[in-house]
Amino acid sequence: MTAVLRYLFAVLVGVVLGAGATIYVIQSDAGNLLVRRTDVVQDLQRRLAGVEEQRNSLNRQLEDVVSRSARMEQAFDDLEKKFRGLTEERGEPHVAPGQPPAQTP
Repeated sequence: MTAVLRYLFAVLVGVVLGAGATIYVIQSDAGNLLVRRTDVVQDLQRRLAGVEEQRNSLNRQLEDVVSRSARMEQAFDDLEKKFRGLTEERGEPHVAPGQPPAQTP
């Protein structure tokens, strides 16, 4: 009878220790260390790093396009002012955008 009680006590202690160890591994970084070593996780980390690098490259390209368009807009505005100055200097009437130029007889 005492052997059976010792056996049941040992099984109960084993179950409690196993549950405690499982909870500890799940809660601590030890579980993460085991998971990080798998091939699937390492592959996903490599792919994520590649996508982040691509995103950063696209952000730089977008900023470059925005700055170029701002410079083009400024150059267009400068040309428009120059054109208006030349037309006023020649004495021609100003033509509003979308209207046909006035014909002189």
